[in-house]
Amino acid sequence: MTEKITHLAYSAERANYQNYGLVLGPLFFVLMMLSADTQTTMSPVAWNTAGVALWMATWWSTEAVPVPITAFLPIVTFEMLDIASLKEAAAPYSNPIIYLFLGAFILALAVERWNLHKRIALLILEKTGTDGRKLILGFMVVAALLSMWMTNTSTTMMLMPIALSVATVIIENTPQLSDKQKAQFQIAILLGLAYAATIGGLATLVGTPPNALLAAFLVDNYGIEVSFARWMLVGVPVMVVMLPICWWALTRVLYRVAIPANDKVNAHIKSLKAELGPMSAPEKRVAIVFSLVVVLWMLRRPLTSYFNIEGLSDAGIVMAAAMVLFILPSGSQSQAQLMTWHDVNRLPWGVLVLFGGGLSLASAFSSSGLALWLGESISPIALWSVVILIIAATGLVIFLTEITSNLATTATFLPVMGAIAVQGDINPLLLCVPITLAASCAFMLPVATPPNAIVFSSGKLSIPQMVRAGVMLNIIGLLLITVIAVWWAPLILL
Repeated sequence: MTEKITHLAYSAERANYQNYGLVLGPLFFVLMMLSADTQTTMSPVAWNTAGVALWMATWWSTEAVPVPITAFLPIVTFEMLDIASLKEAAAPYSNPIIYLFLGAFILALAVERWNLHKRIALLILEKTGTDGRKLILGFMVVAALLSMWMTNTSTTMMLMPIALSVATVIIENTPQLSDKQKAQFQIAILLGLAYAATIGGLATLVGTPPNALLAAFLVDNYGIEVSFARWMLVGVPVMVVMLPICWWALTRVLYRVAIPANDKVNAHIKSLKAELGPMSAPEKRVAIVFSLVVVLWMLRRPLTSYFNIEGLSDAGIVMAAAMVLFILPSGSQSQAQLMTWHDVNRLPWGVLVLFGGGLSLASAFSSSGLALWLGESISPIALWSVVILIIAATGLVIFLTEITSNLATTATFLPVMGAIAVQGDINPLLLCVPITLAASCAFMLPVATPPNAIVFSSGKLSIPQMVRAGVMLNIIGLLLITVIAVWWAPLILL
């Protein structure tokens, strides 16, 4: 995926945890296979899937091998273990979200190719100043607000190149910063961007697919209608509370950011902006394509509804834009078109493989019955306390969705939680709302959410660094969602 990870995985300077992970991953798998014939806990297919999942989770979390290589395991193992055919295991690697990633990466490379990102970065710096913590908060607020109305994937893809360029400008022009301070600032701004995009998606029904799935599930099965406005009364408070907590945790506790505003940096920024001069023809054309993609992403749902357009998708929009970039004349003598295939050499192909592997594993979780078994295993807790059940189910989903699709996890758990609620004479909302929110609160691994995968593709942070921050955010999310589900959501939705 990145030169940093590849080097880390094969360097003679490998960390001990990588060597341990390299052995432990297949060891867990072998132990699971040796006990497959004697275990009666779950079906053989689910057991085999759990074995592969343990192997993949171990290698992903320790970076024992390059992260995309771990994502090949479903293709290598699923057919041999009768989990899925090779065709079924490989199908998720061509999931539409892969092409959403591909098109957006090409668009981002075009922005970088013609230095549009530098112009945008300098403009933002002029407005926000160079104080590190305020800068991170500004990016997080923008990401959260945009993710309320458009996919968090699109939001992160649009903002990451800008965030990286802003961080680079500050680091290059603040020589008194130590290497540790530079690294912590980059990590905090990237994780803040990814986490804010995820948190913002919780606020509306269209912010993330599980929210819309919940609304449809409740209407179809229980006749409970959750309107757009009513959901916002639940989702917006979650966002408003969790966003500043996340910012504080990243910049004060996990990765201390202490970059003061600097007059010399401000002066340098102004000089850099002056050096850019007026926008060039390629910049203007890339900006137009970029803006059209953003507008179409944001207006896709109303446009498809108003004009009765079928088949218009986020992936289709950005892939069309990517094609246009290879066709449109640049207006510059240095290059005929806005993009050439040579420009795509730096595209992080490993991210596409990584997410394909995660989707393939997620599909096996559902089809093998493993996710269903995990959900049903917590049902006895309903006999003790509704609050304990909510905490247990929410915690399980938060950590399970680290290696599974949040939509697949939601689709699997909602029927289970609904059945438990009916059996325990509990309103389904009390169990289904926290499950839905929890499915989108995965902060530990790159495969957990598209924003995580996108910022990970930058090569500026490692999986252990993401896990360190993600564990804390997962726990915060667990506590907050429990409070919302027990005390706030019933007042609004019941």
